[in-house]
Amino acid sequence: MYKIFVLLKQVPKSQNLQIDKNSGTLIRKNIETIINPDDLNGLELGLTIKEQYGGEVTAISMGPLQAKAALREALAMGVDHAILICDPQFAHSDTLQTTLVLKETFNKIKEYDIIITGRETSDSSTGQVPFQLSEALDIPLITDIFSFELENNIFLCQRNFGHESQNIKVNLPVLIRIGKHFNEPRHIPLLGIKKAFDKKIEIFNYECFDCPEYIDGCNKSPTQVVSIEKFYPKRKNEFLNGTITDKTQEVIEIMKDHGIERIYTGKEE
Repeated sequence: MYKIFVLLKQVPKSQNLQIDKNSGTLIRKNIETIINPDDLNGLELGLTIKEQYGGEVTAISMGPLQAKAALREALAMGVDHAILICDPQFAHSDTLQTTLVLKETFNKIKEYDIIITGRETSDSSTGQVPFQLSEALDIPLITDIFSFELENNIFLCQRNFGHESQNIKVNLPVLIRIGKHFNEPRHIPLLGIKKAFDKKIEIFNYECFDCPEYIDGCNKSPTQVVSIEKFYPKRKNEFLNGTITDKTQEVIEIMKDHGIERIYTGKEE
C-alpha cells in the first residue's frame, strides 16, 4: 500500500494580502484564508493515485493552529490523515527553515513513497521548497508531469521540459511538483465534511524533533526582510514608423540592444 503525502499551505485570499511593516511578514490574524490553489491540485493527484493504485493519503501543513481549517478541508476531500506542524519556534521561517522542519518531519515519519507539492504558494511565489526538500531527503524530484503510472515501486511518467517531452522512470520514493493546470480538484461532498470533523489532526511541535538547534525560524532564517515598498510598474509606449521591413529591422535592433536577439542556425549551442 502506497504511503502518499501531500504538502499544503493555508494562505490569505489574494485580495486580503496585508504586510506587517515592522517585521516584513504577512499579517495572518483575522484574515480570510484558503488552501493554496496549487496545493489543491496536489491533493487531487494524491487522491487519484490512491483510487487507482491503493494507499493512504496524508495531508501535511506547517503553520499556526488556524491552519487546521485547511487540513479539515483536505480531510473532507477524502484524505485519510492530517498532520499540522505547529510551534511558535517555527514562526517567520523562510523556505530554508521550512525545508529543514519538513526534513525532520519525514525523518520522524520514516516511511513514505510519494510526496506531492504544488508549484508555488500564492503568498510568496518562491517555488523553492520542492527543490530544497528533494535535496534534503535525497530523493528525485519530477516537475511538470502530464501523465503517470505506477508499477510496484516504480514511478513512470511523461513530463514537459522546455520544448521537449521526456519519459521518466524512477524508483520510489519520489517527490512530485505540479501546477494548477495538471488536473481539476474535486468538489467536497457533504458526507466528507461530516467525516472530516470525526478525524483527529496530529500535531508535530518543536519537542517532537528533539529540539535540533538549527530549527529556529524566529532567529535563524537566513532570509531577512530589510525594507518594504510598493512597486508600480512603468511602461513606455514607443511607435515605429516606416514599412513592415523597416519596422522589423528596428525591432531586431532593439532586441540586440537589450541582449535578447538570437539567430537560429539549426545547430545546438
